[in-house]
Amino acid sequence: MKILIVGAGAVGFNLAKQLSSEKHDVSLVESDPTILRKIEEKLDVFLVRGNGSSPSTLEAAGIKEVDMLLAVTDSDETNLTVCLLAYWYGVKTKIARLRNEEFTRDESILRERQFFIDHIINPNRITVDSILKVIETPGATYVADFVESDILFRGFHVPPNAPIAGRKISELKEIGSTDSFLIVAVKRGDEMIIPVGNTEIKPEDNILVLIARASLPFFLPMVNRRAEEVQRIVIYGATSVGLQLAQTLEQRVTVILIEPDEDKAQVAASRLTHTTILHGNATETETLKEAAQEPVDFLIGASEDEQANILACLLAKKQYAKKTIVLTNEPDFVPIFGSIGMDIVINPRLITVSSILQQIAR
Repeated sequence: MKILIVGAGAVGFNLAKQLSSEKHDVSLVESDPTILRKIEEKLDVFLVRGNGSSPSTLEAAGIKEVDMLLAVTDSDETNLTVCLLAYWYGVKTKIARLRNEEFTRDESILRERQFFIDHIINPNRITVDSILKVIETPGATYVADFVESDILFRGFHVPPNAPIAGRKISELKEIGSTDSFLIVAVKRGDEMIIPVGNTEIKPEDNILVLIARASLPFFLPMVNRRAEEVQRIVIYGATSVGLQLAQTLEQRVTVILIEPDEDKAQVAASRLTHTTILHGNATETETLKEAAQEPVDFLIGASEDEQANILACLLAKKQYAKKTIVLTNEPDFVPIFGSIGMDIVINPRLITVSSILQQIAR
């Protein structure tokens, strides 16, 4: 399949890398020459320098012959324009990354008229959905769903007291039915193991599991002897993701939102009706004491300052939070964060790539 990608940032690069490895004919448009030079050294794809919203640039990239267009620049307006042009060039499938909620919410006029876009991917929305799935799945460290399927893909950390710890794969039927789940990988330190019948699940392992949606409640006690209900969540950062999370969760659990910028804190207070807003920094002792008057199940580092997110999560993990979730926009940081004590690391750019690849696979 011939695929044209407009935008060679982290999302565009990773899409081009994966799709070219699958033997698709990939063209990539980018205006920044420095980015293009780096990509030229790493990927075997057709590169075109220029503005993706320019018809001449798109024609140079072969838009008249492509089967699919992926508009993934950092600009919503550019992505909209690219998809509009692709429509008039007769491109069959057009996928756009759009951040603006006015373009992507269910009641949006754009969703009704589609603006000649076949699929819209909103990074903030899918990031929030991923965090919610982690919160709703006790013990989960990784979550992914197959499109329109009842099969889930989940990652779990195995605590020392888990019923599954110390058991071989072949022995698991003694503590629960193995017909509805499959352990496909075991991560032990830096080693990734493809398990067989005599593979033993050890304490502190991380396992990746394929499981039927209906069987998830029965599987969870195997990795968490005491799966406690989430009652209290602290969110650091009144960003788009932070606000959407708070709005979704505040009717279910106690939510505390910490924001260091006074203006943003006031905006959050006007939008959130059941969330406690603290104006302060999550790395400051007084703010932490106020937020942690009762036990906290999750602290979520969702501010725009990644260093502050990391420090807040580390302090919270040491002092009062049972688990931490940190957001990072740098794909290379994901494995590093796991090694320094972050429970769950979420990268919106990689999640966006995964979501787009799911749409392509359909």
